[in-house]
Amino acid sequence: MSEPPENPRPAGGDGEPPEPQVDDASGSNVSMNKEAPAAEGTTERPPPYQGTYGAQPGQAPPPPAAPGQVPPGQAPPVHGAPPQPAYGPPGQPHPGYGGGPHDLLAGRGARLGAGILDGLLLSVVALPAVLFSIRWDKMEDSMKSGEPIANPLDLYNIPRLLTGYAIVFVVGFAYYTILHAKWGQTLGKKAVGIRLVKASDHSAVSWGQVLGRQAFVYAITLTTASLNLLTPAAGILGLVGLLDTAWILWDDRRQALHDKVAGTVVVKAVPWVPDPYAKQR
Repeated sequence: MSEPPENPRPAGGDGEPPEPQVDDASGSNVSMNKEAPAAEGTTERPPPYQGTYGAQPGQAPPPPAAPGQVPPGQAPPVHGAPPQPAYGPPGQPHPGYGGGPHDLLAGRGARLGAGILDGLLLSVVALPAVLFSIRWDKMEDSMKSGEPIANPLDLYNIPRLLTGYAIVFVVGFAYYTILHAKWGQTLGKKAVGIRLVKASDHSAVSWGQVLGRQAFVYAITLTTASLNLLTPAAGILGLVGLLDTAWILWDDRRQALHDKVAGTVVVKAVPWVPDPYAKQR
């Protein structure tokens, strides 16, 4: 049997393995290849990504935009248009949730409900005045005799009736004027959540505006009542007074005629709009 060679050569080449070099200072062997081999079972990390986020692999990143140019994928700005905030200024509703000017106007149903409530309150004062002016003796005689009363005015004591109307007039005028000037709301308006303000800037109304507004309303009321007392046929002309309130049905700002005369408008008393009458209290 032959003995194996002392220094076997690799099967793939004829070159001899490099001989180790000896360091003169320490006497230790120094390999010609200074890089240590990778540990078994480890993988090499890929190089860091040098592209642009969102770009396809292997695609070159777009060149940077020059000053004054719009980057790719962005809409060009509109010159002269102010920047629009995302949700509007603090304290204001979002435009998509009732922020328009017409959304703050009081509804026609709310104004009708407020008027009915205020009328019921004032009728508490008017009812005793009317009952006090009725001539109960005349009514009793008519019931006993069976003869109807030809003139309805004979059932009333006219001086007492006029006195009662005067009291109701003063109480009603003071009710609407004082409450509107101090709080912008009568009890009826407060119940349905609406408020009287200036039509120009929605601030608190002045005493002059309230006095003129209520004087116009009562002038129409007295004219209508006077026409009805004179003759029933003349009462048809008194129907013109209904246009004062009915004007809100087709007006863009839902103003009655007395609102247009006084320069006022009725709006919703919403919590996100400051109360212009708060500083007067």
